[in-house]
Amino acid sequence: MTDTVFPIIRRAGCLAAFGALFMWPAFAGDNMKQPVFVELFTSQGCSSCPQADQILGDLQKRDDVVALSFSIDYWDYIGWRDTLATRENTLRQQAYEKSLPSHRVYTPQMVVDGVQDVVGNQRSDVMAVINKRVAATRGKRVPISITQAGDEVQVRIGAGTAPGHSATVWLAHTLSTRTVNIAKGENSGRVIVYHNIVRGFSAVGKWSGQPVTLELPAQGVRGEITDGVAVWVQEGGNGPVYGVAQTRVTDAK
Repeated sequence: MTDTVFPIIRRAGCLAAFGALFMWPAFAGDNMKQPVFVELFTSQGCSSCPQADQILGDLQKRDDVVALSFSIDYWDYIGWRDTLATRENTLRQQAYEKSLPSHRVYTPQMVVDGVQDVVGNQRSDVMAVINKRVAATRGKRVPISITQAGDEVQVRIGAGTAPGHSATVWLAHTLSTRTVNIAKGENSGRVIVYHNIVRGFSAVGKWSGQPVTLELPAQGVRGEITDGVAVWVQEGGNGPVYGVAQTRVTDAK
């Protein structure tokens, strides 16, 4: 597919309620896994995206990566309305245009720890960027643990070097997998499996370097099926990511 340029979006290939915060005196997660954060911005209307969706499925199996899929809506006009896309996902991707060194927004785009993007269907490039980030941040992550208690999850964020600007605590409710039969558009006739799908996310607090605990809902908005929770700490709203964690939750709606 040829490139299409929008005022703030470029295609490359298809390339196209605050929780309660409490001070927590000690953090017991010194030996916890401290993964890096990978976001895939993808679309069911993008012929270059299915391979990236598969790569994300492989990434989310790694202990040193939390990889989430954000479906965007700006390719809906070409013949197929993405069944997983939200405007909020699109706005999150667009916000990265100013902060990422590439100053580009496209699909499939993977953003690694809020600091670098890579074309999401280029497996060797993706792995190289992620592995470099894993090595560079080893032992330097802000530890985060998530524990479910009934209808809530307790999120514990450990101490760390305070950022130059306030860091945002983000919460996402996720769905492990969904299979989509695409009937129109560039992927017409294809059956694609999506992994670790974001079904809603929001800012739920701030982090200034001191340990905190948040009590947050284990399930997403009414009517959405979710079975996972991801939490990450990010400078500003779309800057470097200091720490991330994800867990599965029970009694999904």
